Amino acid sequence: MTGGEAREPRGWLGWLERRTGLAAGWARARGAAVPEERARSLPFGGVLLFALALQIATGLLLLLYFVPDPAGAFESVRALMRDVPYGWLVRLVHAHGANLMVALAFVHLFHTAFAGAYQAPRELVWLSGCVLFLLVLGSALTGYILPWSQMSYWATTVVTASLSYVPFVGTSLVEWVRGGEFVGAPTFRRAFAAHVGLLPLAIVGSVALHLAWVRRAGLSERPRRAGDVRAAVRIPFHPRVTLRYATAIVGYAFVLTFLVFFAPDLFFPAEHLLPADPFDTPPNVKPEWYFLWAYQLPRLLPEALALALQGAALALLFALPFVDRGGRRHPLDRPWISAALALALAALVGLSVLGYLA
Repeated sequence: MTGGEAREPRGWLGWLERRTGLAAGWARARGAAVPEERARSLPFGGVLLFALALQIATGLLLLLYFVPDPAGAFESVRALMRDVPYGWLVRLVHAHGANLMVALAFVHLFHTAFAGAYQAPRELVWLSGCVLFLLVLGSALTGYILPWSQMSYWATTVVTASLSYVPFVGTSLVEWVRGGEFVGAPTFRRAFAAHVGLLPLAIVGSVALHLAWVRRAGLSERPRRAGDVRAAVRIPFHPRVTLRYATAIVGYAFVLTFLVFFAPDLFFPAEHLLPADPFDTPPNVKPEWYFLWAYQLPRLLPEALALALQGAALALLFALPFVDRGGRRHPLDRPWISAALALALAALVGLSVLGYLA
């Protein structure tokens, strides 16, 4: 018997295996040859998949007690935190997990871009990953609205108002997203439908496509300098790469646990402890940290120019596999692309810091 084969189980397990092929599929996956450096690199994609599963599980538990109406949403969250056994734990895991997931998505995106892992034959892997990145941002934003606190309400007002910068259709777009001229109950219902229904379906479907294309194209090797002719070493996925994934997931769980128990208020300013009041604007209203760069840019540049720059950056993000087709993946062999990515990262961090300090 070879290492990639598995003996068929007997009894009801054998019946199940003959109809699903799960054991045979796992045997093929664990024996698949992958680049040896995968046993040393950080598996951001695997950790993101675990983070997504945790968000779905905790989100379903929250739905058991959450009141999907602006009149009762805030009180239901407060009751969840105070009265439901371990409700505070589930809510904090979900809230902090959302922020960590967005941070991991940013890191994974830039890590993949600097490594040139979007080049042929992985163009579809990159494009699906960019779509997933935007869906994760959208899910985090809509989830931020649902507690219907002061900060949720007014940050939503600020974020949706920025859509008015879009030429010709800006005002209509703002009213469509809000469900009216101002943020209110229709806005809440749209956010709830998107966060609980539309976005999870889109994310799960995109993840399935992303993983299928990763499986087809194979995991990328570490980029090497031009002229490096050393043969790439390949190893079975299990056990070394499996252990690497498990270690990274444990590390993620440790960071999440630390935030939940030792920094529970890190992403919750005082305005999150008050119910939404459309007649009382709190000072220094800002969106969440992952949108601070988009919030700050129109404050430094003319609105039309800021919007054009954001649109161009997004278009270039999707166009990277078709712009950089030289075949060389090492950052030093792609100086212009690497410099552009470094500039984009510096601008993202700098604008976010300025937005936070403003």
